[in-house]
Amino acid sequence: MTGSTRRVAAGAAWLYLQRWLDRLLEFAAIVVLARILSPADFGLVAVAASMVTIVEGVTALGVEKALIRSRGDDARLYDTAWTLSVLRGLLVAAVMLAIALALDDPRVAAIVRVLSIVPIFNGLANPMFVRFERDLIYSRLAMLTLGAKVASVTATIAAAFAWRNAWALVAGLLINSLASSVLSYALRPYRPRFSLARLSELFGFTGWLTLTSAVTALSMETDRIIVAWLLGITNAGLYDMTQRVAVMPTRELLSPFQRLLLPAFSQLIDDAPRLRSAVSESINVLASLGLPAAFGFALVAGDLVPLALGPQWQPIVGLLAVLVPFLGLRATLSMTLPFVLALGETRMLFNVSLIYALLHVPVFTAGTAMFGLAGAVWGIVAAGVLYIYLNAWMLQRTLAIRPGEIARQLRRPVAATAVMCLGVAALAGVSGLDFMPAVATWRSFAIKAGVGAAIFCASQYAMWRLEGRPAGIERRLVQLASRQAPG
Repeated sequence: MTGSTRRVAAGAAWLYLQRWLDRLLEFAAIVVLARILSPADFGLVAVAASMVTIVEGVTALGVEKALIRSRGDDARLYDTAWTLSVLRGLLVAAVMLAIALALDDPRVAAIVRVLSIVPIFNGLANPMFVRFERDLIYSRLAMLTLGAKVASVTATIAAAFAWRNAWALVAGLLINSLASSVLSYALRPYRPRFSLARLSELFGFTGWLTLTSAVTALSMETDRIIVAWLLGITNAGLYDMTQRVAVMPTRELLSPFQRLLLPAFSQLIDDAPRLRSAVSESINVLASLGLPAAFGFALVAGDLVPLALGPQWQPIVGLLAVLVPFLGLRATLSMTLPFVLALGETRMLFNVSLIYALLHVPVFTAGTAMFGLAGAVWGIVAAGVLYIYLNAWMLQRTLAIRPGEIARQLRRPVAATAVMCLGVAALAGVSGLDFMPAVATWRSFAIKAGVGAAIFCASQYAMWRLEGRPAGIERRLVQLASRQAPG
């Protein structure tokens, strides 16, 4: 195993450990908060937080990605990045205060005013901390993320029991951003200075990336605001919880891997054959993790949601059954973003983001207006088909990875996922287990989840053996298991 491969493997281990502990804390917090707070509470904070995210996205500079890609160690480069981040944080805070003055709902306006502090905290974070990620040293990143999460979850739950309203969620957001900024200096001491000495170098990469972030924020973060406008704050809260839960199955498995891809692809940028092989194989890895998790979650959502969140969230079960499988399908090509960033093709990303936004916003708005929350979810799916196509187009345009090659990487995980769904459906048919049970039970959830996981793993492994053990996640797992086996 090469030094680079060892760093990637160690980084993946740390990221997965951090991610699972982080998500375990977040899921525990959601379970508690969902039973204390109302959908309207979640809706109020979701709308306000979306406004902050939109303004941050419109003004995003992408300096962290520029620092990862640059590989430079000049302190002036990091000082320039920090200066830009601080100035941007102050600008976003000022814009948020102005927006709060124009809002009709005093509850949302008050939350927006308080959340305007968040971008200031974020802007003050240590710019040198990104070197850990650039060099695939993820142990410090895990410490920072988990430390901030523990502080945030503790504050949110304590405030929820004390206040029993939306301000508990606001407190959690503030504590998380403050703790992240403080820990970035505690874990990697550095004293930044105001400087713009390397401004031209940073902007040479971030110009199109800034426009891409702006377009993405306007298209993706307006959803909750549109739902609140058309359907009311309570439905915005139901939609927010749908989104929170829907991303969990795939995000927890894939985000650590995806985070490794930008620095890993950047290291291979001068070795075209290895880069192409890595990008192609990552499709298989993402599909093998994301598809069974997404479709499996849809099979157990009828049990899990009422058991974990409580009966007041029952309306989101049908929404999750549609949205989660689509997110699993979309994630199979999610390596495209870090790959195109590694190439420096930021203008291509902007063009793709603009095309997608021009379809997503009107389709989502029309679907929500005509069919309510179900229309909102199906609007995401309809526009998302174009998103998947655009990712495939970028792979073909940059690396000549054609649809046939993508299909070859997907065939085993897709087939194994189909066998899993059919197997669980057959089990439900002969055992009386219901996918939308009137009374959910942990027994039903455990049986479906356990049987589904066993069927998928057995099916994909068998197909891999029948195909002659080609390159893919199966071979890597077998190699890892053989190295870990005792002597």
